[in-house]
Amino acid sequence: MKYIFAIAFNMSMLFSFGQKSNSIVSEGALWSTLEVHCMPTGNNYSTYHLKFEGDTLIDSHMFKSIWRCDEESQETWTFYGFIRENEDNQVFLKPPDYVEGLVYDFGVEIGDTVVARNVYLNSDTLHFLVAEIDSILLLDGYHKRITLWEYMNEKEEVWIEGLGSLYGILNSCNGSYGGVCGSYEALCYTSDDLLIYQHSDYTTCHYNVTVDIGLSSIEQMSVYPNPAKDFTVLEFSNDRERQVEIFDLSGKKITKNLLFDKIFYLNLHLVDKGTYIIKVNDGTNFYLPIKLIVD
Repeated sequence: MKYIFAIAFNMSMLFSFGQKSNSIVSEGALWSTLEVHCMPTGNNYSTYHLKFEGDTLIDSHMFKSIWRCDEESQETWTFYGFIRENEDNQVFLKPPDYVEGLVYDFGVEIGDTVVARNVYLNSDTLHFLVAEIDSILLLDGYHKRITLWEYMNEKEEVWIEGLGSLYGILNSCNGSYGGVCGSYEALCYTSDDLLIYQHSDYTTCHYNVTVDIGLSSIEQMSVYPNPAKDFTVLEFSNDRERQVEIFDLSGKKITKNLLFDKIFYLNLHLVDKGTYIIKVNDGTNFYLPIKLIVD
C-alpha cells in the first residue's frame, strides 16, 4: 500500500472531523524507520523496527522498554532503552543508565514554549515556540499536528499525535539539531496490525539498498589516545564541517557531534567502558570506521 497524509485543517475544524488522540507509548504498535547514510558514490539505506513492550519502574515513573530489530523478518529484538508518556501527554526517552529527556509534548497550545532534548541524538537542549496546531489525515483519520520553531538554531519541528516525528518515533528534534549529511524517515506505523501511516516515497516497510564505495575517496583521521579514559582526540588533515557518531558493537548510536576544526576533543565521561566504533562523514569523503576502546 502506498499512502501518506494528505490534507490539513485549522484547529476550528479538528473536532468536527473526529480528530484522533492516540497514545504513542503503547504495546501493540510497530514503527519502521529508514536511516539514510551519505556515501561518496550515493546514499546507503538501512531500516530498523521499534516496539514498546514491558513495564519498568524507574525513579517513581513507569517506563515501557524499547526494543529494536534490524531484520526484515523481525525475529531478533534487542533492548534499546526506555520511553514513557505522562498524564499531560508528554513523552520522555531514557537510554540505559542515563538521564531522560522530553521529546514530545502533545498538550501544548499555540504560543507555548517547550524545552526538549533527545538524548539519543544529541546532548544539547532545544527551545521551541509552538507556532501552529492543526489536523492531518492518516489512514485511520485525522491526527493533531503541532508545528514548532526552534529559535536558537532557527529550525522547524513537527509532531503528529499518535505517530510522533516524520523522522521516526525516536528521532524527534532531528531536524532542529541538524547535521552534515544523512537523515531518517518514518517508513511505516501500525497499531494492532492496522496500517496507520506509510511513507509515500517507498512501497515497503523495510528498505535496504547498498552502494559501492570508491576507495580512492578515503580520507584519513587519527584517534589518540586509544585506549582512552576521559577523552580522546580526533585529528583530521584540514578544517571542514563533519559529523561524528559513536556506536557500540550492537549498532546502537551512543553519541553524535557536529565539528568544524581539524582537531576535536571527544568527551568520554558519559561513555561506559567497552569497545566502540567511530564513524565520520562530511558529505563528500569516506572515512574508514575506527575502533575505540574506553577503559
